[in-house]
Formats: sequence, C-alpha cells, structure tokens
Amino acid sequence: MKFAILLIAVITLNSCNTSIGIWRDTKHAYSWTQQKIQSSNQGGGGAGDEYGAPVY
Repeated sequence: MKFAILLIAVITLNSCNTSIGIWRDTKHAYSWTQQKIQSSNQGGGGAGDEYGAPVY
C-alpha cells in the first residue's frame, strides 16, 4: 500500500518543472551548506557562533 502511494506521488509529481526545481533547490542547499562550513572553519578555534555558544 505504501509503495502504491509512493508510486502515484512520483508519477504525478514527475513533471519537468518539478524535477528541475528539486535539482536547483538541492544544488543551492549544497552550495549554501558548503559556504557555511568553510566560513566557520575560517574563524579559528573557539570563536563561537552568533549566539556566543562555542563551536567545536
């Protein structure tokens, strides 16, 4: 039953715009996450986040 519901959802949502949108959102999320990780590594040890909590 779950497989049938999943299959129906995939078939109905598998249009070009939906697929392209999911791809763009995933790509943007990857880039954003990568930038955040790289910028947090630039600060050095114990710099903390915006709320003052230490980052390990």
